[in-house]
Amino acid sequence: MSTFFYMLVAFVVGILAGWFIWGRLRGELDSLRGDLDRTRSERDRLRADNDRLKGELDACGSARADLESRLRNAPAAKAGADKAATPAPAALVSTPVSAKAAPA
Repeated sequence: MSTFFYMLVAFVVGILAGWFIWGRLRGELDSLRGDLDRTRSERDRLRADNDRLKGELDACGSARADLESRLRNAPAAKAGADKAATPAPAALVSTPVSAKAAPA
């Protein structure tokens, strides 16, 4: 009879311990699922931002290529180059200023 009683007590203690452990792990599992959902939504948001920025980069690249080709083909580009070759007026040229000697 005492063996049956000890087996019954061990069974009940095992059931209670299992219930406690599984309940705690179930709470952690729910928390981890929430973290996973938040991470997935952030990943999706970052992918959308990445796609948007790639589109903007492509648009900027094509605009730059267009501007560079217009600059190369512009007839006034030669006049601009000639203008850049002439020296600047003396009033626009900066003159170096000597620094005052620091007291010793």
